[in-house]
Amino acid sequence: MSYLEIIGMMGLGFACGISKLGIPSALIFSPILAAVYGGKAAAGIIIIPVMVADLIMLYVYRKNINKKLLFQMLPLTCLGLIVAVLFGNHISDVLFNKVIGILILIIGLLSILKTLNLDFSKLSLVFGFLGGIASYIGNVSGPLMSIYLLNIKVEDNKTLDRDTFLGTRTWFYFIVNIIKFVCYLTIMKSVNLDTLNLTKYAIPFVFVGVFVGKFIVEKMNQNIFEKFIIIASIISGLKLLI
Repeated sequence: MSYLEIIGMMGLGFACGISKLGIPSALIFSPILAAVYGGKAAAGIIIIPVMVADLIMLYVYRKNINKKLLFQMLPLTCLGLIVAVLFGNHISDVLFNKVIGILILIIGLLSILKTLNLDFSKLSLVFGFLGGIASYIGNVSGPLMSIYLLNIKVEDNKTLDRDTFLGTRTWFYFIVNIIKFVCYLTIMKSVNLDTLNLTKYAIPFVFVGVFVGKFIVEKMNQNIFEKFIIIASIISGLKLLI
């Protein structure tokens, strides 16, 4: 490995860690890795530090989860993953990313208009399905699911508080990423000794990313946190369109 590759893997680890707090920095590395190693290999490289970040987040937010919401989304998410496995090779990454980008922008802009009193509670199946497909094909479902979780109403007609948002989001992606990992290992063959050799430099920096992100997020109150997630998601949507 070259020194440039090692530095790149360190940056990837940090980005995967901090992105778990809703800061979509990992989206920057997906196209770069795809350009350098190819789309299939890039998926196998990214999934390992992402799963390490999931495990750290699960420990930190282990008591914060809305189980009812999680179980509403997962069945259709699994179906979305199956559809992506079966038909993913026939879907253009560029076209799919643009569609997801447009969807993120529309929902993000609607979220800003709080006077609409949005409630996505009845759309769990739709977002679960889209999240499964988007996660498998382009690793671009994070902003989509973040905006959804911010707008869903739970007990007493309230939205999720910050910690429950992060805990539920983490459990959702941990389960999704386990399924993806198995698919990448057995079907795509994109997880192998080469990818493990690359990501060994990323893993220590995942811890740094998670705790830097946690420090930043904990400095925000609920209202600022929600605005931050929406703005970050809209920026991600714009990036997918460019």
